[in-house]
Amino acid sequence: MYSFGLIGLGAANSLLLLRMEKEGLLEDAAGIVFDHTFKALNDKTYCFWAHPEEEIIQDLQHEIKHSWSQVVSGNKYENLKGLRYYMVESLALYKRTRVLLERYPNIKIHQQKVTDIIDHSVYLDLLTKNASYQVLKVFDSRPPVINEVIGETVWQSFQGWKVEFDKPIFKPETMRLMDFNIPQNGFTQFMYQLPTSETEALIEMTRFGRELLPEDLAKDQLRNYLLTFNESYRIHDIENGVLPMSQNAEQYHRSSKVISTGSRAGKLKPTTGYAFKNMYAHAKELVLNEAINKTTNVWYGLPSRGGGRFAYYDFLLLFIMKFRPQWGKIIFTRLFRVMPTEEVFKFLDEKSRVGWEIRMFLKLNKLKFLWSVLFSSLAFMSSKPQRWLPIVFSLLALMIDRVSPGSGTNLGIGLLILSLFVVGIPHGALDGYSHNRNLKLPTFVARYLGIMALVILLWLASPIVGLVFFLLYSAWHFGETDLIEWKRSNVGLSVLWGFMLLGIILLSHLNEVNELMNYMSIPDWPIEQNAANSVVQLFFFLSAILSFWFRSAAWGLSLIALALSTQLSLVISFGTYFILQHSLTGWNHLKNSEGWSHSSMFIKALPFTAAAIIIFLVFFQFDRTSLWQWSSYFLIFLSALSLPHIYFMSKLYKNV
Repeated sequence: MYSFGLIGLGAANSLLLLRMEKEGLLEDAAGIVFDHTFKALNDKTYCFWAHPEEEIIQDLQHEIKHSWSQVVSGNKYENLKGLRYYMVESLALYKRTRVLLERYPNIKIHQQKVTDIIDHSVYLDLLTKNASYQVLKVFDSRPPVINEVIGETVWQSFQGWKVEFDKPIFKPETMRLMDFNIPQNGFTQFMYQLPTSETEALIEMTRFGRELLPEDLAKDQLRNYLLTFNESYRIHDIENGVLPMSQNAEQYHRSSKVISTGSRAGKLKPTTGYAFKNMYAHAKELVLNEAINKTTNVWYGLPSRGGGRFAYYDFLLLFIMKFRPQWGKIIFTRLFRVMPTEEVFKFLDEKSRVGWEIRMFLKLNKLKFLWSVLFSSLAFMSSKPQRWLPIVFSLLALMIDRVSPGSGTNLGIGLLILSLFVVGIPHGALDGYSHNRNLKLPTFVARYLGIMALVILLWLASPIVGLVFFLLYSAWHFGETDLIEWKRSNVGLSVLWGFMLLGIILLSHLNEVNELMNYMSIPDWPIEQNAANSVVQLFFFLSAILSFWFRSAAWGLSLIALALSTQLSLVISFGTYFILQHSLTGWNHLKNSEGWSHSSMFIKALPFTAAAIIIFLVFFQFDRTSLWQWSSYFLIFLSALSLPHIYFMSKLYKNV
C-alpha cells in the first residue's frame, strides 16, 4: 500500500514533488509515480511573469534559463517596472525531479500508463495494463477529456525554433510579444521572440484556432520570418505543442482521494495558455491541504469556486476565437497598444480591479465584444435549456394566470405531462442502454423490476416510511445531478442542496402537500405554515450564499426558477424542476457521455417508456377523474422508478 501516487510527471506533478520535499513530506512516505515517458527531451518551454522577490523565483532559480525586463509589442517598447518575464525549459525541471526521486528510494517509478482508477472505501486501485497498485490517494495530471458546450474546441498550437545567428541580432533584456506581422490564414497567428543572448533566441509561431497549425505552414512562416533578419542562422532545437483553449478542461474524479493537477485541474488559462505559475501555486495549496487532511475528506474537499467575472471575459474571447478567429489580431494588437503591458499581465493574473477592466473594454473593439455578448448568450441558452427554461415556463404560467385565472395552471400541467413522456420518463428509460452494457437485457430488466417491487412493497407496508425513504434518495440524486452539471460536485454539498431544494418546493406548498398526504393515508406534516415559510426563507438564504460563494450563475438561475414556482401550484412547482431542470440535465449528461443524438435517444427509450406507462395504468387502480388521486399514485410509481434509476445513474456519475 502506497501513501500517495502520481499519474504523470510533467510540470504540475514535478512542482508538487518539489513542494512536498520542501515541506518535509517525502521522508517517510511510500510513493509511486507513473509516467510512460522518460522525460529526457526538452519538449516544452514554460514562461511566466513575476516579481524577482517572489517565492517561485527563489525555488526555481537554478531552472530559470533567462528573464527579460523589457518588452516590445507592436511598435511599443516598454520597461517592466516591477516585473520580469521568466523562461524555464522543461528538461531542467525534469532533471531536477529525477535527481529528487533518486534521493528517495521509498518512491517507486513505473513507466506505465494508468488505465483506470477504482475507488474503495479507504484506498484506490490504480490499474495498468499488467498490474494493479493500491494507494491511499493519487494526484492525477493526465490530459482531460474535453466536452465543449458551444462549438468546437479552440487550440493553441505552436512550433518554436531555437536558433543561433552568426552575428549579434538581439537585445538579451528585450523580448517581443505577439508579433502579428505574418499572414493570418483566417486564424489568429503571431510570432514570439525570446532572446537568451545577443545571437540566440527561441522564435515561436503560435496559432489560436479550431484547426491545428500545420507543420509545413509553420516551417514556411518561421523561415520567412527569420529571413527578415538578413543573417545566416542555425537551428539547434525544434519544439511543438498543442494546448486546449477551453473552459471545459477542468475534470475531477468523484472520489475525494483522486486530486486533479495541471490542466486537468483547470490551471491552464483558457485564453492564453499560461499555466506554470498557476500550477506552482496549486502545488503549494495541495501540500498545505495535505498537512490538515483536506484532500481526503469529502467535507473539506469542496469544489472550485469558479472564475467569476474573469471566467466570463474568457468565455467572450473564446467565443470570438471559435467563430470569428480573424478578429484576434485586431483585438490583441489594440489591447497591448492602449494598455500598459504590466497592467495587462496583472489582468491575465486575474488581479485587476473592475474599474480598470471597464476602462480596458471601453478602449477595445466594443462592437466585437457586444457581438460576442449577444451571440454567445443565445448559443449558451440553446445548449443549456435546463438553465433558463424553468424560469420562462414559470413566468408564462404566472402571466397567463394573471390574465385568466387558472388557465396558466391548466396549460402548464398539460405541457408538463407532455414533457414527462418526451424527456421525463425516457431519461430514466435509457438506463438499460448506457452504463449497464455488462448486464444482459433480461437480467437488467429483472433487476430493475425487482427494485421497483421492493419500493412499492415498502409503501404498502408503511406509507410514512415509503415517503421518507423516497425523499431521502431523491434529495441525494437531485443534488448530485445539479452539482455535477454546475461543475461543483461534492458529496456533502449534494446532500445539502438536494434537501434544501425539496424543502423549498414542498414547504412552500404545505397545504397542498398535506392534502396529498391525506389521500395517501399519511398524517399532516408536523409544522405550521408560518414556520414552514421561515424554513423556506432560510433555505433560499443559504442557497443564495452558496451560489455566490461558488460563483455559480447556474445555481442562481435555479433559485430564481424555484422562487417563481413557489407562486404556482405544487404539481407545476415540482414538475417544472423535475422535468425541465433535472430530467433535461440527466438527458444531456447521457447524450454527451454516450455520443447519442436526441432522436436516437427517444427511439431507444420508447419501448421502456411505453412499458412504464402500461404498468402504471394496469397495476394502479384509482379514480381517474381526481387530480389528487392521479398525483398520489403517480408519486408512488415515480418513487419506484426512481430508486433503480438512481442506482444505475450513480454508476455513470462515478466516471464524471
